[in-house]
Parts: sequence; structure tokens; C-alpha cells
Amino acid sequence: MNMLQYLINITDNTFVPAMMMALLSAAIIRSTPHHIKKIILFGFVLGFIAALIYAILKRNTGFAVREYYDLGVIIPWVIIAIPLIVAICLQKSTHNRTGKFFFTMLFVLSIGLISAQSLPNLMLYPFEFSVGMDSIFNNDYLFKWVGYGFALLIILLTGLFTFRICGRLSTKFIFAITSLSIIIFTIQNSINILQILIVRRFISSQPWMMELIIFILGHVNFFIFIFMAIVLCLANVLYIKSKTTSLVGNNPAQIRKLKAQLRSDRRSALMIMAGTAITAYTVTRARYIFEKGVELTPAEPILTNADGLIVIPLDKVNDGNLHRYGYQATDGTLVRFIVIKKSDNAYGVGFDACDICGASGYYQRGDQVVCILCDVVMNIATIGFSGGCNPVPLKYEIIDGNMVIRPANLEAEKSRFK
Repeated sequence: MNMLQYLINITDNTFVPAMMMALLSAAIIRSTPHHIKKIILFGFVLGFIAALIYAILKRNTGFAVREYYDLGVIIPWVIIAIPLIVAICLQKSTHNRTGKFFFTMLFVLSIGLISAQSLPNLMLYPFEFSVGMDSIFNNDYLFKWVGYGFALLIILLTGLFTFRICGRLSTKFIFAITSLSIIIFTIQNSINILQILIVRRFISSQPWMMELIIFILGHVNFFIFIFMAIVLCLANVLYIKSKTTSLVGNNPAQIRKLKAQLRSDRRSALMIMAGTAITAYTVTRARYIFEKGVELTPAEPILTNADGLIVIPLDKVNDGNLHRYGYQATDGTLVRFIVIKKSDNAYGVGFDACDICGASGYYQRGDQVVCILCDVVMNIATIGFSGGCNPVPLKYEIIDGNMVIRPANLEAEKSRFK
């Protein structure tokens, strides 16, 4: 099951960026064929450095906040999206040195931003493999690496063959597909920006905003399927072309060369079809197998005492496990909240709901607390603080060895559970 977890996580995080890199690289090579390797390498290195700095800070300090890092990466992408499409379409017709330099910088920046957005999770996931283990010398640890490596291999090969077949199709067609992909990727990033701004309360949410975000969170494969369709379109076009191309040549040697090229084209198309099929299985059936056993444990009913307060003895929640309680509000709504001990003198207390995923709830997976809807792993130390997919904080007091919660604070948030 842990192998499936990282197989799914890597696919979720890297498929769309990898396909974007492949398509963008194919478009760049049509525009600036003499500098393609330098542009891609320089852009990737910039993105790698940014991701590495963030990963180090995230791993070793409390300074790095993923939402702020994402804003710093995806806002520039949204800004350059339209100029990037123009650059792809006009680069071949631009002979001005200043114009070529400007377009080259756009290409470098675009590759760097995609790399910076997708690499941090790849760098940080291996540090999660040993969580809750006494030793790394066991099958569970190995299976996590297998899931991680297999997903990465499939996506890299699919991206490589996508780049390869783009070289066999017409320039106008590749420019059109790449421009469409940039637009879709920008829409995805714009929704991410909107989500972060709402969670961090930089803007007030409107009903249509929340409906859009909830739809995307409820259909986590939406953009992956769109990019799978784009890649399959390219593969099918090349496959059909390889089947319908006439074997015409000035001599038998040219005809043999053409046959070999067409066979290579068909193999590339079939490899992409296989890669997308494995990806589709991973984000659908494999996800279902992994998540089907995840259900919220029933909330333990809790009542107020004679003083009208909710009192929970600390010895009932000091085991380090997630505890879920249910309080019946005055209108009959069951308001759920969770409690988990974080350290000797600190507890994570919050509603069993967040600003993004609503009242979907949280469950415990090993030593981790996970959102049941979006599968985001909570940093237990941050439970009780607002932000991200964290539970909405719930005020409490510690009095005489008991946790005391005032019903008024639960009543104030009962609309979340209706």
C-alpha cells in the first residue's frame, strides 16, 4: 500500500509539469534550434536551485511556507504565459538581436518556473519514507522507493517520447498544441493562486470561487486527464501518419530508411500510449485501491457538564493518536472536532474541517494526519494554526489536568457541517 502511495503522489505532482516541459522544449527547438540544449539546461538548473533552497529550508527550519513559495513561482508563470505563446509563434520570424535575447530569456524562465514548481516534492518525499520506522532495512521502506522510482521512470519516458514525436510532426501543429497546453497550465496555476489567496485570507472568498476550488479538489485528476488527452492526440496523429505515408524514394536504400523511420514512429507512439495507460491506471484504479479502506472513525459523542463546558481529561488524549469528538449543536448539527497531542505541553485542536476541503475530515495514517479528500499530509506541529489544509483552529484551555472547550466556539462554526 505504501508503494501505491508514492506511485500516486509522484504521478500527481510530476505528470503535468513533465508533459509541459516536453511540449515546451519541442516548441523551443523549432524556434531556436541552435540554443535548445543551453536554454533547457540553464532553465532547469535555475529551477533546481530554487527548489533545492526551498527543500533545505523546509526540511531544516520552520521558515519555509509552501503557499508563499508557490505564489513566488506560479504568479510569474501566469504573467509570462501570453508573451511565451507569442514568443513561440514569432521567434522564427524575429531577426532582431534584442528580440531574440528577450525570447530566449522567456524560454529560460518558463523552463525554470516549471522545474521550480515540480521539484520540491520530489526532493522531500524520500525523507518521509522512514517516518514511523525503527529501521530502513525492511520491505516497507523498499516498496516506497519502488513506487517512487517506477512512477518517475514512467513519466520521464513518456515525456521523452512526447518530445521525440513532436519532432516528427508539423511546426504549426506543435505550436498550436503547445500554446493550448500553456493556456491550460496557466488556468490550473491561476486556480492554485486563488486557492492560496483564500486560505491565507488575502482576499475574501466568493461562492463561485469556493465552488470552483471544491470542484477541482473533488476531481483531482482533471488536469492530468486533459494532458493525457493532449499527449494521446499527438501519439495518434503520428501513428496514423506512419501508417498512411507512401513509401516513395529514389532508390531502395531511401525506401528502407523511410520504413525504418516509420517503424520508429509507431514504436514511439505506442510507448506514449503505454505510458499514459499506466498513468491513467495509477490515478484511477490504483488510487481507488489505496483509498478505499479510508473511512472516518465515528466521532465520540460529547456533552457539556453542569457548568455548560466541554471537559476532556488529558489522560484520554495523551497517547499521541488522533481523537475525534462530536458535539450536537442547538439546531441538531453534529459539529466534529479533533484532538491530538503534539508535544509534552501542546495539543493540536481543531474542527474536523478546513477552509478548502470543507467537512471532509481527517484520519490517521501511521504517524501522519491526512486530509481524506485531497490526501494532503498535515504537519502535526501546525495543527491548531490556520493555513493550507490545516483543520480550522478551535480554542481550548487546560484547567486542572483537563482540556476545556466552550460550546459557543463550536456553535459559531456549525455551518461548516451542514
